[in-house]
Amino acid sequence: MFSTHIPAAAVAYCRALQQQYPFRFRVSRPRKTRLGDFRALPDRSTHISVNADLNPYAFLITLVHEIAHCAVYHTYKRPGKPHGRTWQTTFQRLMAPLLTEPVFPADVLLPLRTYMANPAATTSAQPLLMQALRQHNPTSASLALPGLPTLRQLAEGQVFRFGKKSYVRGKLRRTRVVCKDMQSGRSYAILADVGVEIDG
Repeated sequence: MFSTHIPAAAVAYCRALQQQYPFRFRVSRPRKTRLGDFRALPDRSTHISVNADLNPYAFLITLVHEIAHCAVYHTYKRPGKPHGRTWQTTFQRLMAPLLTEPVFPADVLLPLRTYMANPAATTSAQPLLMQALRQHNPTSASLALPGLPTLRQLAEGQVFRFGKKSYVRGKLRRTRVVCKDMQSGRSYAILADVGVEIDG
C-alpha cells in the first residue's frame, strides 16, 4: 500500500519500519483536523492512518511522524508525551535516512532539514516547509488551493467560509486558529494553513 502514496525511494525503508515496529496501516479519507493518526488499543495493537489527499512528500513526512509515535510506544511500552523530547529524537532518527534528493526534491529538502532540527507537532509550524510541500500538491488536493488565502493570513475578527460553514477568525494558537462557527456559536481549532474563502 505504501508504494502508491510515497516516493518509490522510500518504500522499502517504510516497509522495514513497519516490520520493526508492527502496526496496522490504512489510508484515511481527508480529515480537516489532522493529517495522520496513531492509536494504541487496549489489546496493545497499534494503528496508523494517513490522509489520502496528501502529496507523496507530505504523506511520507506524516507517515514517519506517526511511525515515530509507534516506535516510542513499542520501545517504552507506553505512549509517552505526545510530542515531547523522546518523540522528537525518535522522529529525527527515523527521518535521517530519508533526507536525500532521491527521496525529496531539493525545494522540499532544504526547509525539511530545518524543520527536522527541532520537529514540532505539525509541519504547519514551519511555513517555508508548508509552502514547499504545497507546490507539489495536485490541484484537487491542496491545503490551500491556488488563489485562496490561508486562515493564517486573515485578520482576527474576519468572517470566512470553510467546509460550507461561516466562521469568525479568532486567535492563533501555534499551528491552529481558534474560530467561532457563526451558526452554532461553537469554537473550533482549525489548521492555520488551510485555504479559506472570504465571506462577503
